[in-house]
Amino acid sequence: MSQAQTEDEKMVDIIKLLQQPPEKHETEAIFNLMKKLKEVNPGDTWLDNYNWHLQKQGDKFYDTYHVMLRIGSKVDPKNILEIGCRSGISICQLLHACSNNYIGDKRICLFDVFNDGFISPELVRMNLEHLNIDANIVEFYTGKSEEEIPKFKAENPQLKFDYILVDGSHDKRDAIVDLNNVANMLNPNGVIVFDDIAPDGCNLVDVWNEWKEQNGTTFKYFENFDGKGVGVAVQQ
Repeated sequence: MSQAQTEDEKMVDIIKLLQQPPEKHETEAIFNLMKKLKEVNPGDTWLDNYNWHLQKQGDKFYDTYHVMLRIGSKVDPKNILEIGCRSGISICQLLHACSNNYIGDKRICLFDVFNDGFISPELVRMNLEHLNIDANIVEFYTGKSEEEIPKFKAENPQLKFDYILVDGSHDKRDAIVDLNNVANMLNPNGVIVFDDIAPDGCNLVDVWNEWKEQNGTTFKYFENFDGKGVGVAVQQ
């Protein structure tokens, strides 16, 4: 790489990266990881859910985990925030894909209500450790994201993130609040990933489109509907 290149030129073109069609080895890697985590959580139905989408979409199946795999392996984000971490499959997909599984240089903040009787911070830790990923660096914030995120921002006014997943409440009023709350929390070339925009997800595309209209050229955007549907915004 030429020393004359600017920092902007060194940045991965994330939109271009995500626009590439899914490759078989990527989908296999995603499903192999879910199968491995099923060993820890035999009662988790997420693998069955994804198999349904794969059977329906075939080779064109593309979903949030494809985005995580590509961003993890090519961008290796340092500061990571998730709204709606559930059992930890999403953070496992992202960290397992990172250039190496060393996370000592990362700050990882996971927000969830953890109130369904199944998911818990302990379960997330178990899943990470099952993949030989150190779970000690992960920070958990329990409560409603519309309350916890503003509180977190007030306590950490200078902290910016390279990767933010918005996958919390799928009530449309809550989802737009979550997107608005994290819109100013990114580093340059940082990424917001918004899940479930397709009809086979929770059909949140109108929320996504409303938020895009509000933010205009602040971000570059990417969408895919060949699964549960995923929208991505990259900070300019």
